[in-house]
Amino acid sequence: MKLFNSKVLQQLFGNQVNNRQELIEILAESAKAGIFDRDSLPLLEAVLQFGDMRAKDILLPRHEVDVIRLTSSVDEIIKLIISTGHSRFPVVDENINDVVGIFHSKDIVQYILNPSEFDLHSLLRQPLFVPDIKPIDALLYEMRVRHSHLAIVVDEFTNVAGIVTLEMIVEQIIGEIDDEHDAIDGEEHGVVELQAGIYRVKGFCGLEQFNNATGSTWVDDKVESVGGYVCKYLGKIPHAGESFKVNEYDVEIVQADSRKIGSLTVKKSSQVNE
Repeated sequence: MKLFNSKVLQQLFGNQVNNRQELIEILAESAKAGIFDRDSLPLLEAVLQFGDMRAKDILLPRHEVDVIRLTSSVDEIIKLIISTGHSRFPVVDENINDVVGIFHSKDIVQYILNPSEFDLHSLLRQPLFVPDIKPIDALLYEMRVRHSHLAIVVDEFTNVAGIVTLEMIVEQIIGEIDDEHDAIDGEEHGVVELQAGIYRVKGFCGLEQFNNATGSTWVDDKVESVGGYVCKYLGKIPHAGESFKVNEYDVEIVQADSRKIGSLTVKKSSQVNE
């Protein structure tokens, strides 16, 4: 079998590549010719798109961020750690715009038996604040240099817009990462009912799971996920913050990037077409 296609190699090394799309097309031909594994192509494409993304494109919005109050007790913090499974939390004073530090869940272990000795102030780490327009490749570098796993993203008015974690950045290249606190099959965290009739849904959530949880009837032979269904319905990948109607539901995009929908909220519309 001939592994290396001379035409592809000439394109790679003999011709000037004028834009990213041309490079992606050449890489696709290279994968097809067997120069590298086809499974690597999505990874290469993600790396090429990585530099265009900003912190605001991938952040977890402020209203979804789990925070610790500066006045929280040991018991309250332990309950929050158990219920969320997170290892790091922003600590706030009056409100979420007043982040005073970052708390690591492992620091509370020594105080479980001696809660009277607990002093939240002394355990706080310096927060890393970054502008929402910061490129995520530069953000990744800064987080590595600062040994920070969590960054507080602020808008142009210095209000907290949300957070970005190292895991969220890495997921932009390699895809969704499930850790030991995530459900093995995604059933538990694919759809969460925030309140009666309002759901937070992961983009990768299967249509069958979504329909079972919400009572909807979203079906499409060509897509399997909620994110894919919404993108096909719109004919594009929506941006974070966009709101629109899909069938009988009002939809708001919570997280999205140039490749996929990360999460969204859906609410049964008060006006449903008969």
